[in-house]
Amino acid sequence: MATQINLDSATRVDVTCRKGDTFELEFTFSDDAGDAIDLTGYTWKMDVKETDTSSSDVIADSSFSYTGTGLGVLTITASASVMAAVSGGLYVYDLQSTNSGVVKTWVYGIFKINEDVSE
Repeated sequence: MATQINLDSATRVDVTCRKGDTFELEFTFSDDAGDAIDLTGYTWKMDVKETDTSSSDVIADSSFSYTGTGLGVLTITASASVMAAVSGGLYVYDLQSTNSGVVKTWVYGIFKINEDVSE
């Protein structure tokens, strides 16, 4: 009998982007057999916060748009104006989905925003 079970299947992926630039991040998700996961019908949520216990968002979920395909590709975007409103620094994020009532965290990690020189 197992003495330990880990139900946390989220993968750590650290993201670095630049203040004031259009944000576009693409993930490709596949199952254990390497087959693409059909992401149509999924609802996505990604928040960026100062710490994992912060109550307020640095970048709120509503600032991102999500496009998931039947070939397992998820594209997350935020406008340059959204990214210009955030100070450079180190933050944390995670990406969750809901599908048929099941909530799953796919990725999490550091969200680093580098300052912009040209404004």
